[in-house]
Amino acid sequence: MDSIDDNTAWRGSDFETPRSWVRALTPAMADEIVAATAAVSGREFWTLTPNCFPLPCTKPLLAEARSDLETGRGFTVLSGFPVDRLTLEDARRAYAGLCSHWGYPIVQNGAGERMVDVTDIGREYSHRSRGYSGTALLPFHTDGTKGEPEILHYTGLLCLETAQSGGLSAIASATSLYNEIAATHPDLMPALRRGYHHHRQGDHPPGHTPISAERIPVFSFSQNLLHCRFNRNNMEWAAKEGADLSDTDREALALVDAIVACPGFALSMDLRKGDLQVINNCVILHSRTDYEDATDRKRHLLRLWLNNPEARRDGHRLVEMFAPPDSRFSDTPWRAA
Repeated sequence: MDSIDDNTAWRGSDFETPRSWVRALTPAMADEIVAATAAVSGREFWTLTPNCFPLPCTKPLLAEARSDLETGRGFTVLSGFPVDRLTLEDARRAYAGLCSHWGYPIVQNGAGERMVDVTDIGREYSHRSRGYSGTALLPFHTDGTKGEPEILHYTGLLCLETAQSGGLSAIASATSLYNEIAATHPDLMPALRRGYHHHRQGDHPPGHTPISAERIPVFSFSQNLLHCRFNRNNMEWAAKEGADLSDTDREALALVDAIVACPGFALSMDLRKGDLQVINNCVILHSRTDYEDATDRKRHLLRLWLNNPEARRDGHRLVEMFAPPDSRFSDTPWRAA
């Protein structure tokens, strides 16, 4: 079984210098973001486009970050986002306006939210609630999609406030994961390629089943490019609803968990206030350690799911497996800057 040799095939141990992956926004870029935000005061964040949120000074850096996502290692981190100079609502606009240069925000849940607050509101992570609403460990997974008609390409997280302890982000290359399994356990690859039913965590439309109608491949290829969809919790919850999950299926899932947990495989990063992390959800898995808030402040990040109509990895076939048959891809005024 051939391995994949491209820029997305990396290991955490490849990054010897802490934060060597970070691209810093300059003070001039921060000023430009604040000014662009003031110019769209009162606008709904999800309506912002590069045309109404121009960033000529920042544009070259954003182009480099987009290359990181599309043809590079599959992730990027910007530092120095001016969160302390913005109200919460303006921070939402600034975040969405900057990200509009990479794509447009899609719906993330059954409530129709296009931006969610990743902060503790006391909910336990389960088949009925999302992990971003509590403080528990989130195992390695890819995000979405459980019924939304639009395609998820990138997951973005803007850090507004950190925890007192814990809450470390970690990411792992799905390409390196694929290569490791192909080299060491090719007998389990058919189960991963065949895929698993996923639980929709209550986000399925009325009249539809709580689990995906089709098996979702962990690894699949479109236009000769790897796509990964993995969320073991959703797969296990689907099995409790009656979905097939054989001993071999579980062995393959356990292997994925074991590989990403190997020392040096994943890359851990301590997101600081003003850091903006964006990952290509087709080729990067991510996780978060549990955390504890301080008495006078709470960990708070803003999450966007972005669709890039010009992405190399189209993901259409994978998303259609999640979406109900009557779904339609929505029109959008978004155009690349």
